[in-house]
Amino acid sequence: MGNTGNSKGPSMFYRMPTAILAAAAFSAFVGTAAHSADESLSDKAAGWWQSVKEYSAEKAAEISEATSNLMDDMADEVAELKEASSEMADESSEAANEELEELLKNAEEASEKLSNASGEAWEDAKEEFDEAYKALEEAVENRKEAVTHEGRS
Repeated sequence: MGNTGNSKGPSMFYRMPTAILAAAAFSAFVGTAAHSADESLSDKAAGWWQSVKEYSAEKAAEISEATSNLMDDMADEVAELKEASSEMADESSEAANEELEELLKNAEEASEKLSNASGEAWEDAKEEFDEAYKALEEAVENRKEAVTHEGRS
């Protein structure tokens, strides 16, 4: 998995080059055409479209599972940070923990939207999740540094 900028978290999202998708679609279409010379063009197109939908559904399920796992890991990390900072029960620690909770909630909601998105909503949902996750990831890294620094003081 790739990295997102300077952060350590994996980037779950990449764009499949259009040429690869087109080649896969064409290959499915040609494969369908080879099965029966008697099939009408609309039957061939329906078979091709079904192949594309199945491929898309499979990839959407993979992405949904990956984002869910990512969010579970992040929720665990937030809980650990909150526990580690509980000894430093000052206003700034409480505010930082509340911010982490809010960012975690936003990222979980964006993950849910992404899991349910299709068609035109997919790109927007993907972007929303990416932004929410990056904000959470940055806050977690900053909080780790603060907890480590405060723990050494």
